[in-house]
Amino acid sequence: MTTGGTTARVKSADRTLELLELLAGSPDRRTPAELARDLAIPKSSMHGLLQTLVRRGWLEVDSSGSRYGLGPQALRAGGAYLRADRAVRRLTPVVERLHQEFDATVRLGRLVGDEVVCLVSRERHGPPTGPGRQAPARDTAMGAVLLARWAAPEPIPAGGEWARIRAQGYALAPEDADGVPAWCVAVAAPPRLGPYDAIGVSFHGDPPAPERSRAVAGAIAAAVTAELTGRTGFSRGRH
Repeated sequence: MTTGGTTARVKSADRTLELLELLAGSPDRRTPAELARDLAIPKSSMHGLLQTLVRRGWLEVDSSGSRYGLGPQALRAGGAYLRADRAVRRLTPVVERLHQEFDATVRLGRLVGDEVVCLVSRERHGPPTGPGRQAPARDTAMGAVLLARWAAPEPIPAGGEWARIRAQGYALAPEDADGVPAWCVAVAAPPRLGPYDAIGVSFHGDPPAPERSRAVAGAIAAAVTAELTGRTGFSRGRH
C-alpha cells in the first residue's frame, strides 16, 4: 500500500510538471481538452489538476472559464530563480554596460539541454524580451560557444566547428533581434561563474567582418573581467 501511494504521488508530480512545462512553451492559453489530449491524461484527472493549480496561483483561467495559462505564482518562482542566481547577479551589469556601449541588443543566455534560455535581455529598440525565451542551441551564437565548451570527446578533433570556436574564443551566428534579422557575437562566461552561460551582442545588417567580430568578443570578455575584478572601465570594441 505504501509503495502504491508513493508511486501515485510521483505520477501526480510528473503530471503537474508536464502541464506547467507545456503551458510555459505555449504562446496561447489552452483548453482542458487540448491539454488532456497533448499530455495523454484523462479529462477527469486534468480537471482536478487544473482546479488545484488555479487555487494555488500557478495557473489562471480566462474570463470564459475555458482556457488556461500560467499564473502569477509561476512568475514569482521565475523571479526568485533569477534573484538567487549568482551568475545573473554578477553578469546583469555587464549586459547593461555592453548595451550602452554598442547601442545594440545584448542578452545573457544559459544552456539547458539542447536549448539556450534567455536570462537577461536589453533590446536596442523596445522593451526587453524578458527571461525564459528559448531557442535551439545549435541555431544561436550563445548556444554554439557553449556547445563548443562542452563538446565531447576531449580533445575535440582539430579543424572542426567546435575546435574553431574554441580557438577564436567566440561564436558568430545569424539570429532575430527586435524582430529584425541580425548577427550575434557571443562569448562564454568564465566557468567558475557561469559554466553554462554566455553573453551575446547582436547587430542588424550584414555579418560583421572578422576583425569587427574579434573586437566585439574582446569587449565582451573585457567587460566581464572588469565586473569581476571591480574595475570601472573596459575596452571599447566599437571603435
